[in-house]
Amino acid sequence: MCDCIKITITNGPDIQEINLQTDSIVNGQNSYFFTWNSVDFRLYYDTITFAWYIGTLPDYTNPLNWVASLNTESPCPDSVGLSLVWFSFFGIVQYSTEEIDCLTCGVEDRFFREYSAITLPTDFVEQDRGADDCCCEYLVLADASADTWKNDKTSAWIKLSAPTDIFTFALYKNGVITSYLPSAVAFPSELNAYYTTISWIDVLNSDGIGCYELKIDYDISGVIGSISWGLYNLKPYSVANALGTARVRALFNGIQENEGINFTNSNVDYSFRFAGFIGSQQPNTETDNIIYGNREMKRVIRENLNTYEINTDPLTECFIRPLMTLFLLSENELFISDYNVFNHSYRYLDLPVIVNESAEIEYYDFSRKAKLKCKVEDKFKNKRTYY
Repeated sequence: MCDCIKITITNGPDIQEINLQTDSIVNGQNSYFFTWNSVDFRLYYDTITFAWYIGTLPDYTNPLNWVASLNTESPCPDSVGLSLVWFSFFGIVQYSTEEIDCLTCGVEDRFFREYSAITLPTDFVEQDRGADDCCCEYLVLADASADTWKNDKTSAWIKLSAPTDIFTFALYKNGVITSYLPSAVAFPSELNAYYTTISWIDVLNSDGIGCYELKIDYDISGVIGSISWGLYNLKPYSVANALGTARVRALFNGIQENEGINFTNSNVDYSFRFAGFIGSQQPNTETDNIIYGNREMKRVIRENLNTYEINTDPLTECFIRPLMTLFLLSENELFISDYNVFNHSYRYLDLPVIVNESAEIEYYDFSRKAKLKCKVEDKFKNKRTYY
C-alpha cells in the first residue's frame, strides 16, 4: 500500500494536480479523500470487482456515483507505475495517479492519523491427536415460567475495527437458519462492539427442541470469516432433563481485558450449564461475645459467612475453560443453581454469590478431562444477629 499519491485531473485545457495522503482504511486498503470543483470524492478499492474507483460522496460505493475506475488488484493505485489507464465514466475528464514521497505531499506531519487495531476473531480447531472425545455440545433448557433458574440464556459478542465492517449473529438448527433471528445490541461503552443474548425460551417457541449452532459471520477491514460460538442441545425444562447438572449465571458489566471489550453499562446476561454439583454450604459463623464481671458471657454479634462449592464432573476443556476464564473471572454478578437429586438443599436456585477463592483444577493422567472446584460466598452479608 502507498500512503501518498498524486492525482492528475485533466478537463480539456484545465489540468490540476492534487497530492493526497491516505486518511482511512476501506476494504483492507488505503483510501484517499479529495475535493475538486467543489465536489467531494473518495478514491478506494472495491473487493467485489477487484478494482479501484473514484466516487462522489457521501455514497461513494454506489456505482451510480462512480466517475472513474482502475482495473488492478494492486494495493497501490499507481496508474503511472503500473502502466495502466483510468477508465473515465465521463470521457471529457481524464485521471492519472502515481505514488509520491509523503514528505513532498504537502501535508507532512501537520495531520494526526489514527487507526484502530483489533484482534480478529478466531475459530479454534483442535488437532486430531487420536483422543476419543466427542464433539462439545452444551445443554440448554427453557420454560414458559418466569423462573430464571429454569431458563438458560446464551450471549455472544464481537468487536469490529470500523463502522463500515459487517457482521451477523446467526442461529442454525441442523444446518438450516432458524426463524428466530438473534438481534445485535451495541455495547454502550465500547465503540464498534456488539453483542446478542439468546433467550432459549424464545427459540423453543419459534423453532422447537433440537440441536442448534450459534455462528458469527464477519467482514472486518476486508477480512471475511466465520466463527462457531457453540453447539447447543435445546430441551424444555423438567426435573428429569436438568438432573445431574449445575449452572452458573453471570451478568457482565466491567472492562474485560481478555475480551478487549468494555462491558460497562451493558449487563450482558449469560448462563452456563454443566455436569456437576453446587452446594456443600458451610456457615463459617463469626462470634463476638462479652464476659461480664459476674463471669456471665453474653452474645454481642453472630454472623454466618456462608460459603458454597462449585464442583464439575470430569469435563473437557470446552466446559472448564469458560468457567475459568469468563464466568469466575469477569462476572459482576454471579448466581448459582443446582439440580442434583442428592443434594442436602434444594434451595440453590439463582442464589447470588461472589467468588471467594481461586478456582482449582484437578487433572487426570492419560485423560483430556479435568475437574474444576471453586469456593464462592454469599453476595450479601446480611445473615447476622446483634444488639
